[in-house]
Amino acid sequence: MKTATKAFRYTSFALEILERVLGSKFSVQGLENLPQHPVMFVANHFTRSETFFIPYLIYKHTGRQARCLADAGLYSGILGKFLHSIGAISTKNSKRDNIILHDLISGEYDWMIYPEGGMIKSKEIKNEGSFMSYTPYRIGPVRTGSAVLALKSQLYRDNLNEAFEKNNSDSLRELEKNLNTSYRQSFKEINTYVVPLNITYYPIRPGENKIKKLIARLIKKIPTQLAEELEIEGNLLLGADINVSFGEPINLAEYAKTARSAIQQLPIIQSETKNNFILRYLRSRLTSDFMGQIYANIQINLDHIFSAALYHFDEIEIEIGRLKRVVYLTAAMLQKNKKYRLNRSLFEENLVKIFVDEPHQEFDSVFNLARKQGIIEEVFGGKIRIKKSVFEKKCDFHEIRLENTLQVIVNEFFLLEGANAVVKRNAKSSDDELRKKVFDKIHHCDLENFHRDYDIHFDKNFSKDKSIGAPFFLDSRVKASAKVRSTAVLLIHGYKSAPKEVAALANFLNGFGLKVYAVRLRGHGTAPADLKNVTWQEWYDSVQRGYAALQNIATRVVIIGFSTGGLLALLSCSHKKNYAKKLCGIVSINAATKLVGIKTRMVPGINLWNEMLDKFHVEKGKFEFVDDAPENPDINYGRNYIKAVNELEKLMAICEGNLQDVIVPALIIQADSDPVVDSQSGKTIYKKIHSAQKFLAEPNFSNHVIINSEGKEEIFEMIREFLVKIKII
Repeated sequence: MKTATKAFRYTSFALEILERVLGSKFSVQGLENLPQHPVMFVANHFTRSETFFIPYLIYKHTGRQARCLADAGLYSGILGKFLHSIGAISTKNSKRDNIILHDLISGEYDWMIYPEGGMIKSKEIKNEGSFMSYTPYRIGPVRTGSAVLALKSQLYRDNLNEAFEKNNSDSLRELEKNLNTSYRQSFKEINTYVVPLNITYYPIRPGENKIKKLIARLIKKIPTQLAEELEIEGNLLLGADINVSFGEPINLAEYAKTARSAIQQLPIIQSETKNNFILRYLRSRLTSDFMGQIYANIQINLDHIFSAALYHFDEIEIEIGRLKRVVYLTAAMLQKNKKYRLNRSLFEENLVKIFVDEPHQEFDSVFNLARKQGIIEEVFGGKIRIKKSVFEKKCDFHEIRLENTLQVIVNEFFLLEGANAVVKRNAKSSDDELRKKVFDKIHHCDLENFHRDYDIHFDKNFSKDKSIGAPFFLDSRVKASAKVRSTAVLLIHGYKSAPKEVAALANFLNGFGLKVYAVRLRGHGTAPADLKNVTWQEWYDSVQRGYAALQNIATRVVIIGFSTGGLLALLSCSHKKNYAKKLCGIVSINAATKLVGIKTRMVPGINLWNEMLDKFHVEKGKFEFVDDAPENPDINYGRNYIKAVNELEKLMAICEGNLQDVIVPALIIQADSDPVVDSQSGKTIYKKIHSAQKFLAEPNFSNHVIINSEGKEEIFEMIREFLVKIKII
């Protein structure tokens, strides 16, 4: 294979700089599938810029130059000269096929062709026995030209090898002349491969962007079609995830072997005629095979499932929560199936946050797009009205990406029949069934995370029984009123502790009929070393998971946190200020805005010292942890890591800075002689929160873990009285 041309290398260098300037987010998968043989890349075609960035990405990751066909309309002026310099060929070049065959037979260059025959802006491709494309210019099967050229290159190379081996010089010269190539011994070592290539964009969004604005300065009156392409493709290049996936290679020597062996047995018929028989027999089959691979490799994203769910709901009006449950559950099922490639927007740890009553960038983005384009409208009571007719709205081919973006997205998703069937099945399930399944999935993931972390960090000197550290759920009591049974409490334990710490309080609350979910903060309940590299954001995410679980099975939620759990409870409430409809109260117990003792003031300095030693790869002299004597040694860690204390300090500062956004009814409990938390913390929290109903209790305790020690009943009674005041029980 030839080294990439100088012009192509310069262009690739320029595109690499442009990639950095634009901030384009390319991800490439399946590079291990590329054979060291001539390749015909076949890809889906959605944007004009693919003609430039796909060959660039191939070169960037492999050093190989892939030539491609470009629309004949682009071959004018500077752009035409540029395309010519990088080896692109006009679709109307009379020598086009001969050039492609020469490159593939000799192995000098790879080639890339779009079998769809042009840009499919609507993504309207259907599998009707064969893959059909729908454009204003042509409705019919996808083109087989790429399959024919790839097969021809293999068959003609075989003919050249055969003529050489049989010493048939006349036939060899004629083939060399017709194919514009000279025979080489290396032809025996190579075969032509077809590599299916899928390009998936996420998210696809219309709207003004820097690229379009820049072009508008240079061109006073931008043609309508160009304006549309700049608007869509500019946004894709500036901010979308552009995923390029190379599929399984198809070895055409093996692919054509059986057919070639059978047809070669025919007497008298010339080689060219035999080749034509093979081409007629295999061209459609090969095209169908690689097109199937292209579409099977679509990377499914949140927009796909969101759009398909709206399409499949039988009801005109649904709760937004039900839509979220269908999206979450479908993603979880597809993840378990492992048949499909999923975008990170569908990873469980991200998608679970659609239930936490806080902004969720990906979900909010597609929701607002659907509302803006008239597919949904919000109605009273957290519901939406779906206008399915919009999905069937006829749009101009060059405007559909702007006017009905979700129709484009759902067209692409429908090519994945199995995944689409999962969405359809979930959309037609009852909401009660969906709620239970989503709760069970989140709870199951929490337990899985705990068991994984426990097994990874198990320490025979520090790890306690798994029953201490596992998160747990207590369902509502049947005898309680329906109102109480539909209310849930989220319990959060303290620093260096575990869910067992709140077990007594959980049982007390459950006795009134309340559902109770006790979360495990990451790094806790396993072994002290597990805390070493965990951040406060991961603790917060643990709380959010518990809230997300309860949000699906409860109509009202109260958050109760002890110590660090209290800080996290307050922070969670502050972030839900403008979103939560179910959050109806918070209890913070011995949460710290300030800790007791000079040791904590030393932590930032010690942490900085350790980080400096890390930079110089020095282990000696580090202060990674201190051993201490916890109040409840059967539950709490007996070792404290400096980095973890530093994260706690960060959490304290962030929580205090957000207290003014706590507006739900609140009970602040602070022991007046707490040896760990400065007793002024309770007053500070009480003063700064903006709850209309707020209460401060300062019971006489000289220990910190007041929810799990002698006299805990007094604290439990304070909580009960608060729940009565806010009409929970």
